[in-house]
Amino acid sequence: MLGYFRQGLGDYLKSNIVAYFFIILIFIVGIVVGALAVKTLPDEQKTELISYLRILFNGLTKGTDGVGDISNMLGTVIINNVKTIVLMFILGFTVIGIPFVLFMVFTRGFIIGFTVGFLVNEYVMKGLLFALASVLPHNFLAVPAIVITGVSAIAFSLKLIRRKTNGRSNIFSESLIYTGICITMMVVMVIAAVIEVYVSPVFMKLVAGILL
Repeated sequence: MLGYFRQGLGDYLKSNIVAYFFIILIFIVGIVVGALAVKTLPDEQKTELISYLRILFNGLTKGTDGVGDISNMLGTVIINNVKTIVLMFILGFTVIGIPFVLFMVFTRGFIIGFTVGFLVNEYVMKGLLFALASVLPHNFLAVPAIVITGVSAIAFSLKLIRRKTNGRSNIFSESLIYTGICITMMVVMVIAAVIEVYVSPVFMKLVAGILL
């Protein structure tokens, strides 16, 4: 059973290695562009963001970060995370969906790059520490889930194109596999949402006092 799984995983990676390379490259480009975008921010917007961060740091250190609304926050984060996977899933069934999937991956990278870049730009090493505490825990699961879903969506779209060309692929079985992957990634994104709401704030509180 284990050998069959390893063989299947190996075949899957071999057939999608180019797509993974391209998706990860798009994600990294998004991070770089997001980090560079910090330099283009007007001083007024920088001041507003710094003021917001100070309020956030004060709230974290004093324990007034809206714990009473944590269930509502969890629901919102879960919905947003699941929406991302569902949208990618739907786009995979459209031939023209590939650019939109790439844009979603790029946007995720941009947001992470901008967040980390701004914190490092303003607080240097302390900012990097807070960025790791606030961004890394949930994205440790969320980013791979988005990358895997993006690759699966693109691969399925390409299979639809090939089917129109040669008509030989078994699109029904392929769609079942694609659906199974996306459902699995939805579960991963739900776990990531739980980490974002319950675990990340714990690390953020530990670091917030250093930045005040």
